[in-house]
Amino acid sequence: MRKISRACLALLLLSLMGSHVMVDDPVIAPGRDPGGTPIAVVSDGFDYKNTELALILARDGEGEAIAMDAAYGDQRPYRRDGKGTKNALAAATSGGVRIVMVGVDWGGPSPLGKASAFTQRTPARIALVPLDGTRKYLDMLTAIATNTKELLFVASIPAATPEEKAKTDGVATLVLLDSKDDELIAAKAIARALGCGQAPLAGSNGAELKTAFLARLQTQPPAGCEPESARKSN
Repeated sequence: MRKISRACLALLLLSLMGSHVMVDDPVIAPGRDPGGTPIAVVSDGFDYKNTELALILARDGEGEAIAMDAAYGDQRPYRRDGKGTKNALAAATSGGVRIVMVGVDWGGPSPLGKASAFTQRTPARIALVPLDGTRKYLDMLTAIATNTKELLFVASIPAATPEEKAKTDGVATLVLLDSKDDELIAAKAIARALGCGQAPLAGSNGAELKTAFLARLQTQPPAGCEPESARKSN
């Protein structure tokens, strides 16, 4: 009865939300939680039919993916060509990470506000926010991070200016990386800090997580966990 009532409620919500709900989006198949540090990936969508991505999704106790599509108010942030897929895979490439998918409509009202509010209701305490192509939202993200003590935001924009870096460096819960040469730099930083069997970052709030995150990036990576470019040069 519980499952039937949940399904009926979901259908009712979809009908009330109107024609913009993406009822044709594929259902996220149930699965087993992979364990590891939960990371909320904020992006325009995910191809969660991708087998590799499905294996690293954070799950609740019933095996359902912990996810949200802020644009349509459902749990299916599907977009076949969404940038979230490659960012999620890059973040989890070295293990130690499970992905909370957070789909946003960059053209909609307060996309990052909705993403932050949802993330705070999940197990994730680190949010990966690549802003390539959506640079205008950096000020919004900075304001949200300033007023959100519980989360660490790891963001990126291409060719960050000294002014942008100075503004964000002063925010205790925000790390801004320059993605001019690598659009996946923020995701790869997550993998570097949490992958290869390393312990979870120590910290009970965003500021402490930022300190631990930056310190981890400065340490020597575990054997076999060096970036590909470093391995080729050895």
